[in-house]
This record gives sequence, C-alpha cells and structure tokens, in this order.
Amino acid sequence: MLQRKKVAAVLRRVRSRLSSAVNEPRVRRRLAQTSAPPAISPFAVYFADAPQGAYQLKQWLPALNRLAATGTPVTLLLANADTAARLLDSAQLPVALCPQASAVEDFVVDHRVQVLFYVNNNQANFTTLRINGPYHVHLSHGESEKSSMVSNQLKAYDAAFIAGPASRERILHHVRRIDPSHLVEIGRPQLDLVRAEAPATPDIPVILYAPTWEGDGPAMAYSSLREPGLELIRALNRDPRVRLVFRPHPKTGTYSADFTRALHQAHQLLGPSSESSGDAVSAISLADVVVTDVSAMAMDSVGLGKPTVVLASTGPQDSNPTRRLTSYVTIWPVLPSDAVDRILEFARRGPDPLQREFRDIVFGPAELGTGTERFIRASHDLLKSAPN
Repeated sequence: MLQRKKVAAVLRRVRSRLSSAVNEPRVRRRLAQTSAPPAISPFAVYFADAPQGAYQLKQWLPALNRLAATGTPVTLLLANADTAARLLDSAQLPVALCPQASAVEDFVVDHRVQVLFYVNNNQANFTTLRINGPYHVHLSHGESEKSSMVSNQLKAYDAAFIAGPASRERILHHVRRIDPSHLVEIGRPQLDLVRAEAPATPDIPVILYAPTWEGDGPAMAYSSLREPGLELIRALNRDPRVRLVFRPHPKTGTYSADFTRALHQAHQLLGPSSESSGDAVSAISLADVVVTDVSAMAMDSVGLGKPTVVLASTGPQDSNPTRRLTSYVTIWPVLPSDAVDRILEFARRGPDPLQREFRDIVFGPAELGTGTERFIRASHDLLKSAPN
C-alpha cells in the first residue's frame, strides 16, 4: 500500500510538471499583457506548488497587498505555470514565472530582492535557499498542533514569522538547536479579514464541518472525514434543527483513494449547495459552531470566538497534538450518539470566555496590533537590516 502511494505521488508530480510545461507559453503570453514586475522589488514570494496548493498562497495575498501598499513593491515568483494562470485573476501583485531555480536567482539579482518569503516547505524551496543575499523568511499557511508545524526544515530559513507564544514554545520544544531569535511573532493576519454576513435563516444555527486532508504520511494523518466524519454528516444533514456547511480541505483525496471515495460520498449526501466556496476564515465567521480536526481551522475558529469541536483522528498522531486545545475546545475521539444535541447546546451557549486567553496564547495580545500590522512591521524591520 505504501509503495503504491509513493508511486502515485511521483506520477502526480510528473503530470503537474508536464502540464505546467505545456501551458507555459500560453501563460507567458497572458503575463505579457499584465503589468511587468517593478525594476526594484525588495519583497518577493516564492511559490512552487501545483494549483491544488494555491490556497496556501492565496490566504496571504491580502496581507501582501497591504505590505505593497506601504510603497515597497512585492512580486510573486511562481514556478508552476498552471498555478500562475489560476492566480492571475485574483492577485493584485505582479507575477513572474520562474520554473527553474536559476530564474529565481536571476530575478533576485536583477530586481534587488532583499526579503524572499515562503508559505510552505515545498522541496523546491530548498533549492532556492541556496541564493545568498536576501533574507529567506518562512510564513506558515496556518497555525496548528500538526507535526508539520515543528519541522526541522525551519532551521534553513533566516527567519520564521510565527503566530505567537504557543508556536514559539512548540517549536523550541521540538526543533533542537534552532535559534530562538529567528522566530518572529506576528499573530495571524488572516483573522483580520472576517466578512460577516446575515445568515439565510437566523433561527437555525449554521454548523461548519471542516475536516483536514488525509496527509502525505502517517505523521500527518489527522483527517476525520472517513471516520467519524461521514457519520457526522449523515446525522447533521437529516436534522432540520441545523444547517450543515461542509468545507473539506482543498487537498482532500489527493494522496488517498479512500479519501477520494469518502469525499465523493460526502458530496452525494449533501449536494453542491451545502459546500462552502469561500475562504476558510469567512466560512468560520459565518458559522455558529465549527467542527474540525487538529488543524489551523481549529486554531482560527477558537481565535474568532466560535464554539469548536475537534474530532480526534483515528490515524497515527504525534504525542498529544491537542494539548493546547483541550482547555478551550471539546475533543471527541469518538462521535457520541447525541452529537447533534450537544452541538445545538454549544450553539446556544456561545463562545467560552476562556477563548480570549487562548487568543493571547496563540496569536498574541491585541495590544500588539493586528496580525497585518505586525506582519508589515516585521517585514520592514528585516528590510532595514538587509545589506544594500
């Protein structure tokens, strides 16, 4: 089974590269019709993922736009032509297509890039990290208790912009010999962009079920979708007292045929009208109760003051990954028989007063400013110290 998964992963990467190469001429023609990157771009973001990973970069675009609005240009350096095509319509920032590390290196030199951001730990990042000169800064695309949040790869970057004290504690505990001074707390800029809308039926609570993806290995197997997620969907979907909104992780089913089937079953049970098409933070802000897994959705949900239930995955996990969440959320290792009644009670009760304490622990106190403001300050602080 493991060997088949490895072969399937290799085939996916090959197909992605072939598709990118085939579509590159067309995408370059589109880029030629847009605004060219500025002659000098002190900030740049490198992103090498295929389109299914584009959500990782898209969630940073509002903060990056605000950074560019301070008068210091920001350019997106994209390695995959298909990803560039997807982002061209939504990104307000200039885009440069850089399929090879040498193209990134040429851009950094020619456009005098001083700070290079990364939103994930794609293997291609570590080829680009060979470039001397600019600060290499890791921006995680979420804040969670997943094992990926304490990757030893963090030591490769000059700095890691992290959410807050909880992240610092987690990293220093797990990542040996990392320099604490390289961890810069900026909060979570994505939480600044909540868009509240009136519910379609105010008297019926909205329950958001947002399972994470299956992961690419046993250490990342946090998803509840197969079990007990489908059972939960059946229970909520047939109960007229609630309205279920389903928001699976964008990568669900990309590494496991079992999860592809589970996702198909969920869609058959719910129909397209029940699936959230907006961004994650907006989906959380419109919900009365959030049911999710060990993931960034759980942290963001409690950070936004929502009653939150975490379904503990049946798959292997690291030692007690929910330790930070247990004081602030309900943990269900097994789906209780009265799950819907309990969820309705959470909706009536509203957020726990302790959630303000949680927000300070995970995202830092409000007195430090919004996440976007802190991100901009930290970015400019690096720029000030960068060599000319």
